[in-house]
Amino acid sequence: MPEQTHDLQAWVQEFAGAAMRDEAVERFVRHVNDGILDQIPQLAEDPMLTHDLYLSTRSQWRAFLEMVRTEDYRHQLPLPAGNLARSLARRGMDLGILLKIYRAAHQFVLTYLSEVTQEPPLPRPGRDEALVHLWSRAGHWIDDTIEQLIETFYEERRAQVQGALARRAALVDGLLQGTMTATEELSGDLGHALRHWQTGFVLWQAEGPVQERDLDALAQELARVVGAPPPLVHAAGHRDRWGWLATPTSPDLSAAGGLGQRLGDAGARLSLGLPHRGPVGFRRSHQEARAAHRLSSSALLAPPVLGYRDVELLCLVDGNRDLVERMVLREVGPLCGADKNLAQVRQTILAFLTHRQVEAVAEELFVHKNTVRYRLGKAEELLGHPLTERAAYVELALRHVALFGPPVDEDR
Repeated sequence: MPEQTHDLQAWVQEFAGAAMRDEAVERFVRHVNDGILDQIPQLAEDPMLTHDLYLSTRSQWRAFLEMVRTEDYRHQLPLPAGNLARSLARRGMDLGILLKIYRAAHQFVLTYLSEVTQEPPLPRPGRDEALVHLWSRAGHWIDDTIEQLIETFYEERRAQVQGALARRAALVDGLLQGTMTATEELSGDLGHALRHWQTGFVLWQAEGPVQERDLDALAQELARVVGAPPPLVHAAGHRDRWGWLATPTSPDLSAAGGLGQRLGDAGARLSLGLPHRGPVGFRRSHQEARAAHRLSSSALLAPPVLGYRDVELLCLVDGNRDLVERMVLREVGPLCGADKNLAQVRQTILAFLTHRQVEAVAEELFVHKNTVRYRLGKAEELLGHPLTERAAYVELALRHVALFGPPVDEDR
């Protein structure tokens, strides 16, 4: 690498310093990842892979900026970048997906560097010299990154195709795809009673450093509090677990809410499907747990434990946020203020629409029956109609507010 001129060194230091500010990094990562997700819909459909992509892009960009500030080229693969490759391998995705990610990233990085060298203050050594220098470093960085990630990907793939873990993963995949017939022998191989009631769940670390042992321990704890045998757990990625509880009768999942503190301490969350019977239930409950997982991953106010039963309507309209928020403002707009009293009214309405009895609502919320009646009366006054009128719309709207917060009324 030829020795840099003093002017080029000074400009590169200035550029890297500005680009490493937190807000600048977030803008860059958002721009690059939005482009990647547009090109690779398989990633956009999976919240955990989307999160891994975010961590990977952010760590790669910071590491690249640190490197360009030095005169000597030194490449070091950040851990989150390797984690993304491992998650892709564990998902059974093709290496081509990983390569497509980095081809797209390379394209967006070069475009960004071309644009930044045209912004004031202009590079003192001259735009062409600065651009060639940054393009050269970026090209080397991407090439070396891909080389290491291919090795990481295949190491993880080899680990997945060896031994009992690989066989179990293949059996689970066959059940989910409907290509595997449930038999007593298959139940024995999995150590899981497929003829019993099946409750699917997803456990994932939403924040903090990855502690895979914590996820496995939480899965065991979930089975204990629900009164189920040890669960069947599948390592779907490096920070998430897919699991199933098998019980002779349909389980009461209310006790799972008591895991909120444990989950919060571990930076983890849990989504639960509805219990369904048998092998078909194995697939159905898993689909529901993942639908609740996707919703929780995008929600601003999601609780640590989210059951599909409570958000089924929201899951059915997930992906139509603008239409849903328009419906929310239309149906419950007067209840959408940030006032604490309105939040209590919304909570009371949801409890009432669930139980349909004032006494049960009072018991759940630990308030007097008269307090419940007052809040329900206030709600009907604000809405201008009885709660039994358009109840499904009101419940859907309020469950959306509970997860995402009150929407902004742009007409005001």
